[in-house]
Amino acid sequence: MLSIQELPTPLVVVDLDKLEFNIKEVAKEAKKHNKQLFPMVKTHKSVYVANLQKKAGAGGFLCGTIDEAEALAEAGLGETLMLAYPIMDKENFSRVARLIEDGLRVIFRIDSVDAAEFLDAELKKRGLRAEFTIIVDTGGVRYGIEPEKVGNFAKRVKEYSNLEFVGITTHPGHVYNATNPKEVKAIAEQATKGMKIALRSLRQWNMNPEIVGIGSTPTFRFDIEEEIYTHLFPGNYVYYDRQQALIFGSANLERCALTIFVTVTSIAERCGKRFGLINAGSLYFDKRGHEILGSFGQAVEYPRAKLIGLSQEVGKIDVTNEPDVKVGEKINVIPNHSCFSNNATSYIIGHRKGIVRRIIKVTARSGSNMNGLFL
Repeated sequence: MLSIQELPTPLVVVDLDKLEFNIKEVAKEAKKHNKQLFPMVKTHKSVYVANLQKKAGAGGFLCGTIDEAEALAEAGLGETLMLAYPIMDKENFSRVARLIEDGLRVIFRIDSVDAAEFLDAELKKRGLRAEFTIIVDTGGVRYGIEPEKVGNFAKRVKEYSNLEFVGITTHPGHVYNATNPKEVKAIAEQATKGMKIALRSLRQWNMNPEIVGIGSTPTFRFDIEEEIYTHLFPGNYVYYDRQQALIFGSANLERCALTIFVTVTSIAERCGKRFGLINAGSLYFDKRGHEILGSFGQAVEYPRAKLIGLSQEVGKIDVTNEPDVKVGEKINVIPNHSCFSNNATSYIIGHRKGIVRRIIKVTARSGSNMNGLFL
């Protein structure tokens, strides 16, 4: 048996016991509350992890990229795929059209008449029909229609006969600006209030959507209690990270499945401080959350060792309070935001208690499916 200590660094590694527990736990909660779980794939971009989610009860998947949708379809996991963002170019539409032609249920998301007109025209050319949800802006001020205008918008796009309206969806992405669990709860409540307004505006036109969905891991524990929702789209829950544990209150550090496995390559002592340099930097660690947490990551083996500096391929850890850290030592560092780390590599090492059990391919790393681009 091979230990991760015998592997070259840096590596992205995942504790399979924690990964499997996280997936089963969220699926169990969704089933308990009679919600359809459509995990956001961008967190892991992996057919292997998607298979675990499917076996645990996922009813479909939310895809951040067409690469992800194609990878799931090729693996036989694409019975129902929802695309998170509007598509407005013919090249990407052609890729999605092939999935529809293969018999997959693909649900678009739109927030403009231009998007509806474009999709309807492209579908008509190919003799296809497709479903869509309207994106509702519940405070994130990114994609979306204002809640009170959703009914009028739905009525307006009803003229596009190759599109079928099936619901409303929202992503309260501004929750990632929250600084504590109380703010997370307030944002979840704000989003639910907006979705209720959107639903009322639809019912004024006798429209009763099949899907009323929301997605984010920080708000999941609040969203699941709301009767209004039929579908939930969390993503980060498979791995969790320091933000989820220490800022949002979604989990605890013991649930964090993904770490960056690094080597301490040097130790410097300056002005009474002791710093360790590691062989992974901004390519693996996201900078978000560091203002609140005071660091970009935290060493598992040395909890008081904090990652305080990043260049592209080097990280700087304050080990002043951890005198036992040595040059040449290999350690695990929990990132602030695990979704970022996953896209830094083509393969992840899956282990149980430090023993390598499998190599997990990052199947849909951004830009990975060049065949899909040129066919």
